Amino acid sequence: MKPKVKPIKAGCVYFNTRTISLKLIFMRFSFNPYLSKIVTVVAIAFSLNSCSSKPADCIKLIDMINEGQTLVVNLSPKLDGKTTQQLSQELNSIAKDIETLSIKDKSLQTFQKNSTQQFKDLSNSLKQIAEALTLAEKAPVTPEGKKQLLEAQKNVEENGQKAKQIATNNEVLFKELVNYCPSKKP
Repeated sequence: MKPKVKPIKAGCVYFNTRTISLKLIFMRFSFNPYLSKIVTVVAIAFSLNSCSSKPADCIKLIDMINEGQTLVVNLSPKLDGKTTQQLSQELNSIAKDIETLSIKDKSLQTFQKNSTQQFKDLSNSLKQIAEALTLAEKAPVTPEGKKQLLEAQKNVEENGQKAKQIATNNEVLFKELVNYCPSKKP
């Protein structure tokens, strides 16, 4: 009768204790004992790191999207050209950060791609609003300045509607992401 072998879970990979001890014995005769310990530790570390879990990917993505939404909420009441330009740049930076996240799950990659595009689009709309606000702030008090002011107002309204729609879509996508992600943390 064979003795029971207890499996050990390391990250997403189960190891059999007999397999590990046989490998360690073999390694002890083949290599320096310190090298065998280092190889074992490195192998376990790679197995832990290589299997990025869905909950961990969810947390990374949710945190980045939440950071962008917080920026919008905190800076939106201060609608001047300079603040709007700053918000545009920060949202563009967050879009790049979301884009560079290493996510393995295909559905989460779709959420990642859509969120990246939404933040880029929102950043572009805010950039155009910032330019229009800056133009309006510098418009002279003349008939020509009045034309510039009306044009800037029209531009702000159009891009404001676009930004509002993008923000609404972003909230919907965020809710879908939260519903898709498991509730347990890694």
